[in-house]
Amino acid sequence: MRLFLYSLSIIYGMITSLRNSLFDYGILKTKTHNIPIICVGNLSVGGSGKTPHINYIAKLLSPNYKVAILSRGYGRKSSGFNYVELDSITSNVGDEPLQLKQNNPNCIVAANNNRNKGVEKILLDHSDTNVILLDDGFQHRSIKAGLNIILTPFHNPFIKDNLLPLGTLREHANAATRADIILVSKTPKNANPTEKKGIIESLNLKAHQKGYFSSITYHKYKCIENNTELENEQNYNITLVCGIANPTPLVNHLQEQGRKVNLIKFADHHNYTLKDVENILLVHSKDKSTKKLILTTEKDATKLRQFLANFKAENVYYIPIDVIVNDREIFEKQLLDYVTNN
Repeated sequence: MRLFLYSLSIIYGMITSLRNSLFDYGILKTKTHNIPIICVGNLSVGGSGKTPHINYIAKLLSPNYKVAILSRGYGRKSSGFNYVELDSITSNVGDEPLQLKQNNPNCIVAANNNRNKGVEKILLDHSDTNVILLDDGFQHRSIKAGLNIILTPFHNPFIKDNLLPLGTLREHANAATRADIILVSKTPKNANPTEKKGIIESLNLKAHQKGYFSSITYHKYKCIENNTELENEQNYNITLVCGIANPTPLVNHLQEQGRKVNLIKFADHHNYTLKDVENILLVHSKDKSTKKLILTTEKDATKLRQFLANFKAENVYYIPIDVIVNDREIFEKQLLDYVTNN
C-alpha cells in the first residue's frame, strides 16, 4: 500500500510542479491588487492553526487599519461571494469565517472561492479598506499577496512530510521559498532551544525569509449559549467534542491540567447533525460523575449552537485559544511595516 501511495505522490508532485512552473514563467497569470494583501497559508492539509493566527493578525492591525478577511469558506453549502455577519450560519459561510467574524466584529469578513473576485468585490463595496488578509491562500497563485506567511506544525514540519496522498503536503517542500515568513506553530512552551534551533536550520531560510515560533495559549471555558466564563473549571470530567484536524494538543493540555477526558472525534469541518448530538449526549450520560461537562472547540461551537435546545440542561462549553509568537515585537513590526509602506 505504501508503494502505491508513493507512486500516486510522484504523479501528484509532477502535476503541482507543472502548475507552479506555468505561474513562474508567466504562462498562467497572477493578478496584483492595489492594496496590501497578507496571505496566511501552509503547505500541508489542515492542522497548522491558520485561523488563530489570522485572528492574531486581525487584532494587531484593526486598531489602526480597516481590515478585511477573505476566506474560501470551506465546508459551506453555498457558492459564490458571501459576507459573514455575526448571525450568519455556518452552512452559508463556513465555520472558520464565522469564528473570525465573531472574534473580530469590526472587520469585514467574506467567503469566496475565487480570491481575485472576492478582493474586487470587497474593494467595490468598502473602498476604505486598508488591508486584506487571505485565509489559506498560499496555493492560490492567481492572486498576488505582498506578504506570504506559511505555518508548519512543530511536531510535523513540512520538511519531514510527504506529498499527498502518502503524506499531507499539497505541493513540494521547496514551494516554501515563495514565503516571506515561515512560522512554526503549536510549539510546546517547554520546547528545547536546541531542537528549535535545529528546526530553523532545517528550514534552510533564504535571505528574504524570517522564521518564528508560535505556541497556543488556552483560556477559561465559555458557555456556548451566552459566552459566560466558567469560574471554577477544576475537577470536571470532560466529554470533548472535536471536529478539527488535530485534537491531540488540546487533549494533552486538558490531561496536563488533571482532567479526565473522553474524546469524541469527528472529521475536520464536520457539519453536525441531530444524530451526532444524540450520540454525544449518550456518551456523556455514561459518565456518572456529579461534576462533568461537554467541551468543544471555538470552531465547533459555531455549528453546535443550533442544537442548544437538544442539549437542554447539559453544561456545554468551548475553550477559546490564542497564539503567542516568539520575538513578538520583531514579528509585529514586520507586518506593520509592510502594511504602512504598501
